[in-house]
Amino acid sequence: MLVGLYVSAQQEHQEIKGVVTLNNIEKQKSVAGAFIHWSGESSGVFANEKGEFIIHQDGNNELIASFASYSPDTILVTKVDSVYKLILKESNDLKTAIVIARRISYGLSKLSPRTTIVLGEREFQKAACCNLSESFENAPAIDVSFSDAVTGTKQIKMLGLDGFYTLIGREYMPSVRTLNSYYGLSHIPAAWVDGIQITKGAGSVVNGHESIAGQINVELKKPFGPEKFILDQFVSSGGRLETDFMYTKDISKHIASSLLVRYGRRSLEFDKNKDGFLDMPISEDFKIMNRWQFFTKDGLEGTANASYHNNHQKAGQTSSLSPGPNPYEIGINSEVVDFFAKLGKASKKNEYSSFGSQYNLNHSEMSSTYGFGDNQKQYIAQANQGYVNLLYENIIGNSFHQFQTGISFLIDETKESYEGFRFERTEAVSGIFFEYTYKPKETFSLVGGLRSDYNSIYGLSFTPRFHGKYRFNQDKTSIRISTGLGRRTSNPLAQNQMLFASGRTLEFRMGDSQYAYGLEQELALNSGISFEHQFKMAYMPATIGVDFFNTTFKNEVVMDRENMGKAYFYNTNNGTRANSFQTQLDLKPARRTEIRLAYRMFDVKTKYQNESNTSSITTKQKPFISKDRAFINITQSTRTNWRFNTTLTWYGPQRIAGGRDTIYYANNLTHIKDKYSPNFFLLNAQISKTFKKEFELYIGAENILNYKQQNPIQDAIQPFSENFDAGLVWGPIFGRIIYGGFRWRIKSK
Repeated sequence: MLVGLYVSAQQEHQEIKGVVTLNNIEKQKSVAGAFIHWSGESSGVFANEKGEFIIHQDGNNELIASFASYSPDTILVTKVDSVYKLILKESNDLKTAIVIARRISYGLSKLSPRTTIVLGEREFQKAACCNLSESFENAPAIDVSFSDAVTGTKQIKMLGLDGFYTLIGREYMPSVRTLNSYYGLSHIPAAWVDGIQITKGAGSVVNGHESIAGQINVELKKPFGPEKFILDQFVSSGGRLETDFMYTKDISKHIASSLLVRYGRRSLEFDKNKDGFLDMPISEDFKIMNRWQFFTKDGLEGTANASYHNNHQKAGQTSSLSPGPNPYEIGINSEVVDFFAKLGKASKKNEYSSFGSQYNLNHSEMSSTYGFGDNQKQYIAQANQGYVNLLYENIIGNSFHQFQTGISFLIDETKESYEGFRFERTEAVSGIFFEYTYKPKETFSLVGGLRSDYNSIYGLSFTPRFHGKYRFNQDKTSIRISTGLGRRTSNPLAQNQMLFASGRTLEFRMGDSQYAYGLEQELALNSGISFEHQFKMAYMPATIGVDFFNTTFKNEVVMDRENMGKAYFYNTNNGTRANSFQTQLDLKPARRTEIRLAYRMFDVKTKYQNESNTSSITTKQKPFISKDRAFINITQSTRTNWRFNTTLTWYGPQRIAGGRDTIYYANNLTHIKDKYSPNFFLLNAQISKTFKKEFELYIGAENILNYKQQNPIQDAIQPFSENFDAGLVWGPIFGRIIYGGFRWRIKSK
């Protein structure tokens, strides 16, 4: 439905009012939560519980409303003092072309009662993003850093805690965990990702008990998605070459399948800091996935997916600079076979009632070697995982009272060996959960959840969680609160593989030998509050957000590398306390210009046992966490489809894990006990050009200021000594990197 002719430029920044309704056979009813935006713009507003909305005019006159599976409606705005009506229809009611709206590329979810940040594909494409570990460079909620100086592996931190305290799921099923917790993020191609939701704090009990710092959900591209064909090509001055491919085929009206392939290779040797070690490993990476999606007329729908991944890495001393016939070599090989599926059915008689089920089977193998000959250390691991989650949702009386309930089963079978250690465990967890939502209107909701799990190793446990949301001031202001417990079984070897590239001797200070690794489960309480407000700064639409979260560990597995040549693992009661504060300001000074400014501060303190007297406790700042971080991101685009993106990030000091009063950097004695790293800046920029909405070329640079951590490997000239350590990394290892490539997308009809 198109109404009117045009709106004059003088009407820019005026408020446009309207209502969104659903046109069905019986009557028209309002559509709460419908998304309204101007044509060509990714940002917009959501309709309130009455279907009403207010949006600011930005010079465009074409307004679009969309919601769920209904066909969007488009109107032309002619007067600012009118109340416009947009009518959504069932998809099969239209015989004309359907207009598909662009989704938000970045923003806080208006509908979620939790502090959930939504990242769209366009957000990943602002930087050299080849895998999921590189997808968060412009997301202030996530810190990304190198975990060691030899493998090039990037790890994330959230709320000041390591990434394994965040439940990372793929389509709301646990994914990056146990054996895959160290390298798993780098094994998910970004080109396969359709969107990411980042939830700060305790997540939903429906998805399990493991989220402590937060939850990251990854949505992959689906066969019934908007794209039929994808080809991405990336190449960098660091010798990195990566190709991603996807092809989708409609088998029938109700069945579709897609094939996704990734091949990556790094074949060039670089040692820019001249320490005799490769800055990045020589590597080869291959992954293939086949996805199937179907739906039926009676409401049954589901997906089935199978994938295979193989990765090889070779690192260590360079072939040209290795001393003598016995160079320090590192070889890492991993293989993953994965199957996951979902099946669900909505009730035709009750629109609020539905049943869903999730299934996952995973087999992972890893072997890695560090050193040479008799001085070689070897890590060999194998893990099998099975997961089933059955869900049912409905209402109690009316739509004000909603609930989700179900049962889940998770089994982990893990075998690991390293330097005389051999650990085997079979851990089965069966659980039941119930989550109640009180939602009298779209702007207010309270969510209370409780799950009970029986663990074959740790026994019975309860996990309560609570979330609340209130939007007011014409939906311009929102407040969210959350609190809840999280618990997880630690995987000390798999999640701390930076220790292998060192001369450290590992020691487990075990408690009950019947526990996994002789260690108790980790248990933490997370609580937080967030505030968001939309306003105008002069003429500019602006959004400010502030949040604070506290995580307090009731029981924690500490990885202690405060002593030279040693790494200890032990339980600590009432251990780490992590406080996280973040503020963010989003501005839109012009129609095609967006500015994001953010500052976050961490105060994370951990309790360490004395090396000789374990009853003596010392509290220190957690190492390798930048207490202060700030950045500014500027994105600009033109009418001719040029796009410019620039990000400047400032990192404050990080405490370097201590030890004796002196440690060795090459031949120089350096006093670093409780020493802090210097401040530094990282500057990244990218330029892209899109041709005919299908083909995009881009070129960019990372670390333009060419900042590098000096001597990232401790005692690099003596790699077989106890002083050798490649895991004391706080800054960039590789200098400036120039990259380029193309993205080719063909839309489905």
